[in-house]
Amino acid sequence: MLEYPPHVSFLQKQATGSMPRYLKSMYRDDFSKVEFILLPNKRGLRELSRGHIDILFPYLEQGDQLPVAGKAIFNVVPGLCFKKDKYIPFLSAPGVLDGLVIGVPTNLPLVPTFDRSSVTLEVIQGNDALNRGIQLLLKGRLDGFYHPSPVNVYHHSNPLSKSIACSLFYGFSSPVSLGMSPLLSSEVKQKITEAYTKQLNKQLYEFFMLDEVTKAN
Repeated sequence: MLEYPPHVSFLQKQATGSMPRYLKSMYRDDFSKVEFILLPNKRGLRELSRGHIDILFPYLEQGDQLPVAGKAIFNVVPGLCFKKDKYIPFLSAPGVLDGLVIGVPTNLPLVPTFDRSSVTLEVIQGNDALNRGIQLLLKGRLDGFYHPSPVNVYHHSNPLSKSIACSLFYGFSSPVSLGMSPLLSSEVKQKITEAYTKQLNKQLYEFFMLDEVTKAN
C-alpha cells in the first residue's frame, strides 16, 4: 500500500485508515492472511509488476495495462490548494488564475485549464513533492499548489485544513483501483476480483468510510 491519507496512513509500520479495514473485511474470508506493506509509489508499481506483492492500493491506471480487480473503487478529482486568505473557490472562471505561481509535482498530468491561463508553473521534483508543495504554499513561496486529489489533504482529520482550502477541477476525475500483479494465476485473480465485487455490491467504499466517520463522531 501507498500512504494515501485519509484512506491509508501508516503508524509505526502498521496500516491505519478506512481502506485497510475495508480491504481486510473484503478478503478475510477467502485468504488465510492479509498483510499490508508500506511502499513508495514507484517501488510499489515495480514490486507489483515483479510479483513481489499481489495487490497495490492506490493504483491509478496510467496506460501500463496492469490488471485491476473489477471497476474502480472510487474516483479522484484534481484541484488547487491555497492558503485560506487567498482561496479561489471557482477555478473555471476566465482569468481567475492569471498571474499566479502554481506549484506542480513532476510527471503529474495537468488539466487543460492551465493552457488557457497566464500562470507560472513551478515544477516540484522528488518523491515527497506533494508534502513539499504544501509546505512551500504555507511559506508563501507559491500562490497555489496543484494536487491530484485534494481530498487527501483537505479533510476534517488533517490539521492542515485549518490553514489551507482547496478547490476542484470538476470534470477531470481519474479512477482509483486495486492493481493486481500480472504474475498471479488466473484462479487467484478471479478469487480476488470476486471477493472485491462482492464487497462493493454489499457496501460501496464511500458508504463504509462515511459510517466510520459517523461512528467516530
